[in-house]
Amino acid sequence: MQLRGSTSVRAGLFAVLALGSLGLKATVGPPRDSLADRDPKRFEQTATGILHAQGFSTTLHTYQYRSTLVLAARGDCRVAVRDAKWGAGVAAVFAEDARTIGPVQYLYRGHRYSQPPGLSLRLGRLQYEILDRVGVHSPMPILVAFAGSPSCGDSQFGLADVRI
Repeated sequence: MQLRGSTSVRAGLFAVLALGSLGLKATVGPPRDSLADRDPKRFEQTATGILHAQGFSTTLHTYQYRSTLVLAARGDCRVAVRDAKWGAGVAAVFAEDARTIGPVQYLYRGHRYSQPPGLSLRLGRLQYEILDRVGVHSPMPILVAFAGSPSCGDSQFGLADVRI
C-alpha cells in the first residue's frame, strides 16, 4: 500500500518534527543524573568515613581504568568496596581484585545481590532523573561492589544504601 501525499509535504513534516525534537532537547539540556560528571572521590570519602566510624583502618588502591578499591581491616575482618557504576561490564575485574578477601556481592538501595541488578539500576536512574527534572533533588543511590572475609560475618557495615 502506497501512502498518498506529496513528497515535499512529508519532507516538511519530517523537518518540523526533527527541529521540534532538537529544540526540546536543547531546552531540557543534558541528562542531570550526576553519573557522567560525578566526583569519584565522593564515593571513596563516603565509604572510608562509614568504615572509619566502625573502627576499620582503610587504604586506597587506585587503578588507571577502573574505580578505586577501598580496602578496610578491623581485627580479622577484611573488606573491599568500590563504586560499581559500570556494573556487569567489569564484574570479573572486581572479582579478581577482591579474590583474596571473598566473593564480590553488590549492594544497592539496602539490598544485597550476587550480580549487578540491571533492571533495578535502570529503574532507579529513571526515577532519579524524573524527580530531578521536576525539581526534587536528593542524593542518588550508588551501586557498591562489596567483598568481605568470612570472619566479617554477614554484615554490610552500612554500605548497602550509600547515596551521593
